[in-house]
Amino acid sequence: MASCIDVVSSKSWNLSTSRFNCSVTLDAVSLQGHRGDCVDVPYKHRKFTNSTCGATMDVFKSEFANPVKNCVYKGVYLGSNNSLQRLQSQRLVPANLGLKFGVSATATVETVKTELAAIPKLSHKWRCIQGANDWKNLLDPLDPILKAEIIKYGEFAQLCYDAFDYDSHSDFCGSCRFNPKKLLKEYGLRNEDYEITKYLYATSAASLPTFFRKSDSDDPWSTSSNWIGFVAVSTSEWEIERLGRRDIVVAWRGTVTHLDWLTDLQKSLCPSGLDPRTAGRSINGDVRVETGFLSLYTTKKETARYNKQSAREQLLTEIQRLTELYKGEQLSISLTGHSLGAALALLSGYDLAESGLNLKLGNAPSPSFNPSESMSLENIFDHEQELQHVDKDDKIPITVFSFAGPRVGNSAFRNRVNNLGVKVLRIVNVNDLVPKVPGVLLNEKFQFIHDWIDEVPWTYSHVGEELAVNNNHSPFLQLSLDPSCFHNLEAYMHLIDGYTGFGRKFSHSLSRDPALVNKNSNFLKRHLKIPGFWRQDKDKGLVRHPDGRLKFRGREPEDVLPYVA
Repeated sequence: MASCIDVVSSKSWNLSTSRFNCSVTLDAVSLQGHRGDCVDVPYKHRKFTNSTCGATMDVFKSEFANPVKNCVYKGVYLGSNNSLQRLQSQRLVPANLGLKFGVSATATVETVKTELAAIPKLSHKWRCIQGANDWKNLLDPLDPILKAEIIKYGEFAQLCYDAFDYDSHSDFCGSCRFNPKKLLKEYGLRNEDYEITKYLYATSAASLPTFFRKSDSDDPWSTSSNWIGFVAVSTSEWEIERLGRRDIVVAWRGTVTHLDWLTDLQKSLCPSGLDPRTAGRSINGDVRVETGFLSLYTTKKETARYNKQSAREQLLTEIQRLTELYKGEQLSISLTGHSLGAALALLSGYDLAESGLNLKLGNAPSPSFNPSESMSLENIFDHEQELQHVDKDDKIPITVFSFAGPRVGNSAFRNRVNNLGVKVLRIVNVNDLVPKVPGVLLNEKFQFIHDWIDEVPWTYSHVGEELAVNNNHSPFLQLSLDPSCFHNLEAYMHLIDGYTGFGRKFSHSLSRDPALVNKNSNFLKRHLKIPGFWRQDKDKGLVRHPDGRLKFRGREPEDVLPYVA
């Protein structure tokens, strides 16, 4: 979520004065005001009409985003004590989001203008935020704009958990609960700014009982596929102006709490088969990746309704379509995921660059590309030469925001990712087991064996820059021996929210409600009085039908997934 501010066009937000001539209620937000001077920054003008009295209130939205807009959707309101207050909601924006920028219920427009002027614009530094300089001078102390963007991408990854149907009693177990056009709106997540353009589905030749979910129904939506993520693109002028470019997002589903998948997927390193330099031949030091991750990414089944194409083919085809659709525009490709989803984000980010799908086309026609076919040997040399001589300004930046990601490949994989210009920011909790595997014994830290490490089939290497957080530093979290708490994505976002830099005190000026940590865990201190595992589906999805029986709610026609030819 961006650290931005909405500016209401009244000269004062002091609720105790009588100078305001009308009262307007916007969902859960009660504001009083009249039109006044607006902040002299790029803005979008909106009008809201009170349905009771018919009065109109003008709101000028600045480039920097927004306690007020988030208040409307997240249950925050202006209280009688002249401060932003919070209501219970699944996703909240706490009071101090505004207060830390000097904006309160009594702040004048002139105060807001002064504070906004001191905030760097994302549009002016977006390439740095996306890792152009490997996040130099942005991680310690942690840049507030980068922090907000990390949390934004983390929320996209969290959505893949929240919207997944885990219930084996459901006919739709293993699917997404909502149609792509509804998903962001249902969860109140940037639905005005991004549009989901493609759902991704995966199957695997490997046995993954703790990751793949199957329905017990006699007539399930699918017997061998699971929804595993989505592709989205920023579409609103508002967001594109704020970002400084049009952003394509790829979010991958991972694992919520179970760690058994590590055993299921950790087989051995194998040639990726995605590197055209090694097509049809085997060389020492070639790019190798974890067999289980690769299987999940590349497996397809002719008998599977949703995996006649592999997850890889679905993704690459959609990215090619979007880059062709928006060619000539400033674009970025941002991939995110947690746990196993982080591994898939890294693997697919590498694949996109290796396939050359991030090369800017300008006005030239898009080259024909079939991800289901390997590159022919006669074209390998030309492809490699092309990648070597393409200026970085002629490539669409590819950035991976990895949360709790395991190692994916060997050091040749790491080197190839770096050479292709893919930027990777790994957010890790130092107490989390998953980022330490595979390769506990032989990994990138053992530099003294670098001369022969590539020839050992079980050596692994992390990729990119690390941003390390520690759950012991948060005053909101209790001591725990449960490894799933250290691995929880909501806990990760909480730790980033309060992180200011190495050795610096954990910040209490949080943009996200700490209660979200306990959505799928029991990690908060007891005195906060937030129950563990509080997120529950209402009545587990059962509704009373006209015949009086309790049954699962039927999916609306537009929510029933179409068959994939």
